[in-house]
Amino acid sequence: MESSEKTAWLSIVTNLILVCIKTAVAFISGSLAVTADAIHSLSDVVASAITLIGIKISERPARGFPYGLYKVENLVALVTSVLILFAGYEIIKAVFIDQERPLPQHIPLSITGITATIVITWMFSRYELRKGKETGSPSLIADARHIWTDMLSSLVILAALVGSAIGLVLDKYAAVIVVVFVARSAFVILLDAVRVLLDASLDYSSLSRIREIVLSDSRVIEINNMWARNAGRYKFVELDVTLRVKDLETGHRISEEIENRVKMEIAQVDRVHIHYQPQIKDIYVVGIPLAGDRQTISEHFGEAPYFRLFWIHCSENEIMEERVLKNPYLEEHKGKGIKVATWLLKNGLDILISRHDQSGKGPGFVLGNAGAEVLLTSKSHAEDALTVILNELRNTNQKPPQQSVNDRVKDVRIRIV
Repeated sequence: MESSEKTAWLSIVTNLILVCIKTAVAFISGSLAVTADAIHSLSDVVASAITLIGIKISERPARGFPYGLYKVENLVALVTSVLILFAGYEIIKAVFIDQERPLPQHIPLSITGITATIVITWMFSRYELRKGKETGSPSLIADARHIWTDMLSSLVILAALVGSAIGLVLDKYAAVIVVVFVARSAFVILLDAVRVLLDASLDYSSLSRIREIVLSDSRVIEINNMWARNAGRYKFVELDVTLRVKDLETGHRISEEIENRVKMEIAQVDRVHIHYQPQIKDIYVVGIPLAGDRQTISEHFGEAPYFRLFWIHCSENEIMEERVLKNPYLEEHKGKGIKVATWLLKNGLDILISRHDQSGKGPGFVLGNAGAEVLLTSKSHAEDALTVILNELRNTNQKPPQQSVNDRVKDVRIRIV
């Protein structure tokens, strides 16, 4: 039996105890107000039973409902909000409408009994609310707020009893305060339930966190679209992303990794559906690690002071733009090679020209997983190595994958960043 189900059973037992206490106080005191409050607590038992039914039904698999019956909990929460409004009506009725009623008897004993119910309802409503937030159960949260209104109605009865003992009438003033709490609680539950039933989006913070998780993967170029919604306590996420891949098998593996990462870092995510598409290019990026003179190819990857990037048009194999970038991780002590590889991928790197093989090393794994190629050269000068690569591409008509680019750079430009 899971935590939410245990809490629902405990709610039923607690409300039954409250009904017994209030019934006994009503019998001893003869107070119609306490009798009405006992009837109100009996409605709480019904509400708690509905909550339990909702939790049980939401867990059942159904062929006709491939996304599950999770929204049953939200329907239960919707019903509970109506019960809370009914509780507010009971309070108004007990205080303002039922004016002619006999004076309560045995007031000290009655005050003790009502005080005990207030303590019980306060403690249990806090407990159930905490459990509801831990499990993400909207029906438990709604039931906790319902029990909170039961405590407020008991406060009205307590005020009435104390007022009768000292000759003051405080019912009307207390009722106004209680009705405000009741109405606010009911409308919060009502709006939350309706939002989920209408498939409203997740809250902004959850959406932002999901976006951060996905984009932190260097193999993800961009998120084209993202949809996310609640169903009961669970979350459903759909993503349309562009990946730096060349084959479907690699794309499938990357999407599974992203799905697992989202489920691990975001609570109560039931399903993550990812539609991915490969990157299509008109222009691809070639990178060369440079030594301090910005002309010679560096003998090291992570410790190269500069990187020279070339934007080359696929069909014409001509350089459209050049940039010389400073290595932002040159002063790092650990993992600089992996950090540099990730940084280059964020700059759009497709091909790395190097004098040393990176396979079996951290940077090689990062570049390989992202679909970037490493081309080895025996040349020591960057211009010579690039000339050889361009000539080979022109002669063999070898073309990398294509990508549409909105703004093409027409003139060759060299910038030191």
